[in-house]
Amino acid sequence: MDNYSNLKNKNNYSVENKNNLKTSQLADTYNINENEDIHDKLSIMTNKFINMRKDRDQLQKENKDLQNEILLLQSNIRQMIPGFSSNTSASFPMFNELQNKINEFFKCDCQDVFFDLLAPELNMEGIVFFFQTAFQKIQEVLKAYFSPAENILKKTICIDELWSPIDNVLRKSYQANWKKIFGLINIDSTLQKIMMYLQNQLKLRDEEPSANLIIVEFLRKAIEIFFLSYISDPVVLFDIDSLGDKVLYSNIKHDSLDGFIKLKHECQVIIPSSYKSTMSQENMILKCQVLPLDYEFE
Repeated sequence: MDNYSNLKNKNNYSVENKNNLKTSQLADTYNINENEDIHDKLSIMTNKFINMRKDRDQLQKENKDLQNEILLLQSNIRQMIPGFSSNTSASFPMFNELQNKINEFFKCDCQDVFFDLLAPELNMEGIVFFFQTAFQKIQEVLKAYFSPAENILKKTICIDELWSPIDNVLRKSYQANWKKIFGLINIDSTLQKIMMYLQNQLKLRDEEPSANLIIVEFLRKAIEIFFLSYISDPVVLFDIDSLGDKVLYSNIKHDSLDGFIKLKHECQVIIPSSYKSTMSQENMILKCQVLPLDYEFE
């Protein structure tokens, strides 16, 4: 009886082992199939990535060819403008050079006149008035020079605004003779009038000659920057209307004119920001400079 029981147990064990083996084999087969399926999917994805990379490379090549074609067309257009090829490339600043000039003016010349002349004499309101009025007067001088010809052109061809091709040709023509044009705009009598207007309002250093000379030299540098920016292609814009605005300090949008400013500290805009083509954040080339509202003047 015991032998029969043992034999039965052995048979049951053997059957159980066979079942476990079959289950294991089925599981291995399933895993193999699953791995093959995953491998096939990975192969498909890899092929897709390879094809996408080829398409990307092809598009990049076509884009480069188009850019070269555009540059060639622009070069040919420039050759059609008398004096452009011989004068502009040698003397009119390239855009990156103009950016450096703008940066130097707003971060060096403006700060020099702020510390040397304005801060010891004026409060926040007076400083905003100085920069805003000086820049607005300069823009008025430029507008008075260029607007008559542009208005006649718009009237002659019956349009409200100059189309981009016409505007571009005008800018290239201005650039071809920019030194002669600037000589007609940058005259001492014009700068003296602006200086006298500022001094009549602010009385800096009691209007002594040294203060007047500092203002005139500052205006001379400013009018060159604004003139070059006006005829640049693309044009450079300055947000003069923002001067005096109260803002919460952000190191993304603002630079400190003097000292450290904490994030979200209430400030006032003193020096304008600069933009390429349009006044949008992505086109900003120079941040505005601000002072905290609780700034202590000397």
